Amino acid sequence: MKTNLNHDQIAMSIQRARNERSIVVGRWIASAMHTLLDWMEKGSQTKPQTIAPQQTGYHLSSEGRHPNAFDTSAFV
Repeated sequence: MKTNLNHDQIAMSIQRARNERSIVVGRWIASAMHTLLDWMEKGSQTKPQTIAPQQTGYHLSSEGRHPNAFDTSAFV
């Protein structure tokens, strides 16, 4: 098969095809990620959410009831 294209035209055509393929693959990856994130979000809403247990003890600090605060009562 004879072609009238020179080497530069063939290289340009190959490069254009590679660019188009890259765009298509990128769109496919973005679509797959979007679908996966939607699926994960939908799945998390159907499960009952667990509630973190609350601290029931009293904190000895003069700053009030703060379970994560440093207890300064030993230094008073």
